[in-house]
Amino acid sequence: MPESNETPRRTLALAQIGSAELDAQGNFVAVNPEFLSMLVARDTDLIGRHWRVTVHPDDHRRAQKAYRLAETSGRGYVEVRALCGDSTIIYQALTITGVRDDHGTFTGYRCQRHDISGFKRDQELLILAVESAPNGLLMLNAEGQIRSANRAVEDLFGYAREELAGRTVEFLLPERFRRGHVAQRETYGATHAVRVGGRDLLGLRKDGVEIPVQVYLNRIETDTGELILCTVVDNAERVRYEQQLHLARHAAESANRAKSDFLARMSHEIRTPMNLISGMNALLLESPLNEKQRQHVEISYRNVRRLLRLINGILDLSKVEAGKLTLEARPFDLQEAVEECASTISSAIEQKGLQFEMSIDADVWRYWIGDVERLQQVLLNLIGNSIKFTTHGKIEVRVRSERGERGEKGLRFEVTDTGCGVPADKTAIIFEAFQQAEGSMDRPYEGTGLGLAIARTLVEMMGGKIWVETKSGPGSQFVFTAFFPPGTEDTLRDRRLGTASCEVVRSVEAGTRVLLVEDNAENMILLRAYLENISLALDFASNGLEALEKRQHGSYDLVLMDIQMPVMDGYTATREIRAWERDRGVPRVPIVALTAHALSGASAESMEAGCDGHITKPVERNDLIAAIAKFAKRPIRQSAAVPEPIAARRPAFLANRWLDLAKMRDALAARDFAAIQTIGHNCKGIGTGYGFPDISQLGAAIEKGAKALDADELKESIREFECHIQAAGKS
Repeated sequence: MPESNETPRRTLALAQIGSAELDAQGNFVAVNPEFLSMLVARDTDLIGRHWRVTVHPDDHRRAQKAYRLAETSGRGYVEVRALCGDSTIIYQALTITGVRDDHGTFTGYRCQRHDISGFKRDQELLILAVESAPNGLLMLNAEGQIRSANRAVEDLFGYAREELAGRTVEFLLPERFRRGHVAQRETYGATHAVRVGGRDLLGLRKDGVEIPVQVYLNRIETDTGELILCTVVDNAERVRYEQQLHLARHAAESANRAKSDFLARMSHEIRTPMNLISGMNALLLESPLNEKQRQHVEISYRNVRRLLRLINGILDLSKVEAGKLTLEARPFDLQEAVEECASTISSAIEQKGLQFEMSIDADVWRYWIGDVERLQQVLLNLIGNSIKFTTHGKIEVRVRSERGERGEKGLRFEVTDTGCGVPADKTAIIFEAFQQAEGSMDRPYEGTGLGLAIARTLVEMMGGKIWVETKSGPGSQFVFTAFFPPGTEDTLRDRRLGTASCEVVRSVEAGTRVLLVEDNAENMILLRAYLENISLALDFASNGLEALEKRQHGSYDLVLMDIQMPVMDGYTATREIRAWERDRGVPRVPIVALTAHALSGASAESMEAGCDGHITKPVERNDLIAAIAKFAKRPIRQSAAVPEPIAARRPAFLANRWLDLAKMRDALAARDFAAIQTIGHNCKGIGTGYGFPDISQLGAAIEKGAKALDADELKESIREFECHIQAAGKS
């Protein structure tokens, strides 16, 4: 060959590129060593022979096309399997160039071979991985047309990949989603986002079945343009799991509510006979008994009281689980609230001979708006635990200011004792229901393990947290925080005085018709006295059923409805009245609820029953008149003077309280807490109205003690009740 061809020949050798020259019929004329090395051949094996001897028979047709293309257009390219002299097969890429003489006559071919076996092996592995992938893989062009699909796509949608080629990806979606998906795809195409993942869609199988899928998109830039790799995940199993999980959660919640409702009902049902059993045991202990009999009765009495405490705890817990435990928002004095707690537990502390210290930091704000009774419940629970687990030493209560994560104002309560303390490995479980630091059957302390669980719930409802603080030395330190809106002394005073403005009252014609529904005779007398000098036409009913009958046969401008009544309660009566009005198409009469239940849920329950307003007992005269002015169809006229008849009825009121005192003592001896609760409830509702706010407060304390079945607290409250009615009778 000429010297001028030496440089290209060396370049091909260095690049390990096989080169050959063929005549016009496709027979080898010359080959370089690299060409021979690739094929494991000698010159004599190839010179004069046709190119077909170096190509696998299955690839002859494709190779023939490349040679013809080189002859007609000057260049051809093909990837083929090559037959080597040692009977092995390798992959080669052939670049074929047609050769012509100076006159343009075709004279042969020039062929360059590249060994691409490694590339082909990698390609086969990649194809195998794509085909074996558990998720569907679609390659789309920029217009959303399907370029390729793997086997998982075929299995998932039921189409052969040939059926999908060239279609837009929306073909695999239900008709109703296609237009919206096109818009989303175009939006993705207009953004620079490389990936979009986790979109839940519905796919459409070839048989018309809709299937849940999850789609991920990855943008790929290639030399020939932009491609989108679409990964399609079969979501059917996840959706089934989520549906089963939802059904299981719903069933669990329903079962939990049913359990809580059952516990609430059964707790009430069980307490009545248990109170009687406890009362009978108490009477037996007061009677002549021999030593063995007394021992048996004392054991019975002690365990009945334990059972009653357990039932009360379960009742509170069932309210928590049923979502029926709510907090009210009323002004309160922190100083008074803490001092009341200290007074409540003072006798228990004295009995054990413990020291007690309570302090409120100087910077702590005094007036707040929240549920003071629930706050006291938490604090008393912690102090009561300290008393139980402390045999000697001291209990300290400290109140400090606290700031929340968002800067809100709150309180921090610390209860520290010198008792046995809480083991470090038990601090996490003692706030769980029915859990105690000492949970073995032979634990030395009684308890249900419910107090701290309920305390934690209450604290969390107040926006705070409760925990056990690490403490050096013996004993334990419980800490909890609570967050309330700050109040003022004026808001507290206004609430206590019930300063409802009556300036809205205007002079009008007499005869505004009011139905007063009240089962307590003394409350009825009080309310009549409040309204005696106002131009009203009053009618009366002693229970809800009677109120319903009067509404059905009479016309009223307003109904004042007591809630806790025999025969038919006020909520039921209100619902029956509303149903009767709807059935007959008569105008709706305004109904205002009167109740001594001051919990935050009471007002909402009144509204749900169909009431238009809600007044909490003890009812202030101005509150009552303002409610009539607001809700009655006719405005009313009143005088500013306090009605004289109330003062005249005070001696009879006090005489009835002496009767209540005797009834409560008899009921306490019989452990009839329900009877005591009713008396306390009535006194709470009427004391202030007759000019004796202390009796209302003591009535509330008696009602609370009866609900808690706390005989010791009731004894003290009843004693104070006697002192107050004695003092009231002398004044």
